[in-house]
Amino acid sequence: MGNLAAAGFGALASLVVVAIGALLQAQRERRHWLRDQTLRGAVDYVTSTRYLLNKFRTVGERGMDQDDRREWRKTMQVARSTLTLLCSAKTVSLANDVAEALRRLGPDSDPAQHAVAETAFQNLVRQLRKELGSPHLGS
Repeated sequence: MGNLAAAGFGALASLVVVAIGALLQAQRERRHWLRDQTLRGAVDYVTSTRYLLNKFRTVGERGMDQDDRREWRKTMQVARSTLTLLCSAKTVSLANDVAEALRRLGPDSDPAQHAVAETAFQNLVRQLRKELGSPHLGS
């Protein structure tokens, strides 16, 4: 009878350990998935915004191929939605600042308006690096 109780206790302890291990693994996988999705959204947002800022500075909105512009704006908006869902309020606010600064740029924008957009962009990149735990925080 004692052996049966010891075997039952051993089996129960094994099940508890397996359940705890599965729970920890699920939490780790969720954290990795969230970080991957956040990173993907950040990369898409930074890439599309950088492209649009450069184009607005060099050729202006009217000089751009409008289909190309719409496609980049669409990519930017999808990425912005990802950031809105997964990032901190500060990051979302900075992403909104970048979008607003980009919206204000036009064919007659002066260098100061471009500087405001560039500063907003750099602030967002720094915040994204911080939020994602980038080792390149000083860059």
